Amino acid sequence: MKKIVMIILLCACFRPVFPVFPNFHGARSLALGYASLAFNYEINSIYLNPALLSSYTYSLGGLQYENSFMDYFDFSEQLQKISAVDLKNFQELGIDQKRDLLGSLQDVFSANTGINGFQITSSGYAGKGYGLAVEFVDAAIIFPLANDILDKPVEQITNADIASLHMRFIGFHYKDYSVAYSFSLSQGLALGATVHYLKGKTSEFNVAVIDEPFQPSAGGREYLEYAWSEVQKDFSKINFDIGVSADLGPYFKAGVLIKNVAEPIISTEIRDLHLPRRVIAGLAFRPDMQWAICLDIDVAENDLYHNGEMVQPLSLGVEKGFFKNKFFLRAGFLNDLNEKYFFGRHAKIMYGVGLGFNLASFLIDFAVSLDGLGHVKNLGISGFYMIKGKN
Repeated sequence: MKKIVMIILLCACFRPVFPVFPNFHGARSLALGYASLAFNYEINSIYLNPALLSSYTYSLGGLQYENSFMDYFDFSEQLQKISAVDLKNFQELGIDQKRDLLGSLQDVFSANTGINGFQITSSGYAGKGYGLAVEFVDAAIIFPLANDILDKPVEQITNADIASLHMRFIGFHYKDYSVAYSFSLSQGLALGATVHYLKGKTSEFNVAVIDEPFQPSAGGREYLEYAWSEVQKDFSKINFDIGVSADLGPYFKAGVLIKNVAEPIISTEIRDLHLPRRVIAGLAFRPDMQWAICLDIDVAENDLYHNGEMVQPLSLGVEKGFFKNKFFLRAGFLNDLNEKYFFGRHAKIMYGVGLGFNLASFLIDFAVSLDGLGHVKNLGISGFYMIKGKN
């Protein structure tokens, strides 16, 4: 359930994610649309790019809480609508109600991404060239399984056909113990690695749409909690990421991260889940100490959701400091280069917004992200205590 460590060599652009492994780390990352691989200044460098740790001139520790409940185009609301009907007795419904229900079922089962999300509490400590952290993670993904019965004329669909419609649930409950180390290769160039030890439980199972937990009162959060509360199979894995950080003149910083270098395999009751190796690049433009514009992108597409759908995330974020960087405003967005619609009401875009406060030795960040319909899907809260000049 989560990835980890790094190795690297050049630089250029980006960054989500298989949701089973957190697709953002910290409130600042969330507010920037997840774009923070090339420039970050708190303990989340352990996960985002450990090479950045070599540039720290201070030590800091902190606590964080993050959650994500993603269902593009209100997938869970469609499930609520379907669950409000007596699906087990489909044949007894009126013809107009059948047609309406069949249309809703076709919409749901034509989707690939379904629902995904996680909730995390974490703590960590970082100083110049090193970092330690532990995350307590619940994560899940839910998506429909292909079924051709929905192509039949509505008059021919039976109760048994409806009962054959299933959703796939994959759930995780685990701890991620991480150790990161970074060192300078030359002026403005650094290499870093993070080793993660993942230990917990997982489960993968199918549920018919006529069964629990599909209820009119259930939403995305309830479905995800159902998935990660049913975990049964123990697992433990060691994984690592490798990262590189480079200064490109006075205004640009670049980073490259290789995640899941070991490409670990986690076995469930149904299959082996291969965590794909990802090469992510990031570029940050800093015209002065108060501005940062960050771009992150996956260099290649991957099956990050384990449902056969290839994705290639891209994110862009802007940070502006005020009052000598005592207060920060941040905004950004995340999208998939493989999507047909990149902007507009049909796009699976996520918008991040957030605030940051630098109060003496305390750094406090808060962020949310919203989908294209304006619904809040993610939350991040981070608090750090900084000790300048102590390493």
